[in-house]
Amino acid sequence: MNGKSVHNSLSKLFTALISLLAGLALLSGWADAKEVPSKYVVIDKGIHRIFLYKDGKVIESYAVSLGIDSVSPKRRRGDRSTPEGCYYVICKKSDCKFHKFLGLSYPNKVDAWLGLRKRRISSREYCSIANAISAGGCPSADTSLGSGIGIHGGGVYRNSGKCMVRDWTKGCIAVNNKAMDIIYSFCNVGDIVIILNSKHQFFDMMRPFGNPPVIDQISRPGRKGKKYLSELGLVTVFGQALLKLKEGNDYSRSIEILLFGDGTSMPPSYVVFDRNGDGILGYGDKQTGSLGTAKRKQNSYNRLLAELKKALRKGRLLACPEK
Repeated sequence: MNGKSVHNSLSKLFTALISLLAGLALLSGWADAKEVPSKYVVIDKGIHRIFLYKDGKVIESYAVSLGIDSVSPKRRRGDRSTPEGCYYVICKKSDCKFHKFLGLSYPNKVDAWLGLRKRRISSREYCSIANAISAGGCPSADTSLGSGIGIHGGGVYRNSGKCMVRDWTKGCIAVNNKAMDIIYSFCNVGDIVIILNSKHQFFDMMRPFGNPPVIDQISRPGRKGKKYLSELGLVTVFGQALLKLKEGNDYSRSIEILLFGDGTSMPPSYVVFDRNGDGILGYGDKQTGSLGTAKRKQNSYNRLLAELKKALRKGRLLACPEK
């Protein structure tokens, strides 16, 4: 066996080992997730709706208004966008400019990681934010990423002087005052608030919820060809799933999904690798196993993507990376 063959064999063995460890990490995450409180909030920017969940069921739902840029995820101070990701309530104010206010833990670790990669914040600022989030505290308000994001009253529509306008905030989530009274009473400090956009393409919808698995991933802004990996786990009707999202400074993307069935299957019962992250299986993509009833590979992949989107909309994260 020549040197190249040995190298290839070792690479395959290393890849298999990483997949095994990822599966173990997923199962560990699921064990932790059982300790997460059963009530939480989901805000879907794509349909302008907030949902209050208790014991896995929606108990209330209300219309919302978003930032003036209602589509983009928040990236910097003053962009007037509403963030996307997994946050928690850091404070409650019963008397404020817009009736009542629930402060959220923006920026979170993922926001800070993306900010560091784009050179918007320094490594020191990243560590300050990450440490505050890990301690369940309030992240720094002094960075270029912005701060002061929360849920408040004031109405879904506002009078601009000429007409009634929706999506009028500077990045917060606004509701009618009566709805805010119920949301305010429902939430406690520390409760999870998931903000997503179901209108995004799959990669962009999932990206705000994936954390880098190792500290090396956030050490410094990368060179042109550098790839960044983030991971998240979701619970679907097919079982527990681990998503690996990879993107490069050259705008390349890939998606790898490992499905673990009942959570005890090892190795995973279904694996798919989408090398350009477009949601379509083509040349160079790989798939092993199936979802059982699907007759074509693409059908299996489409069904799994749809179920993963549905799981996120229902807040079925294995464990919020911010808690």
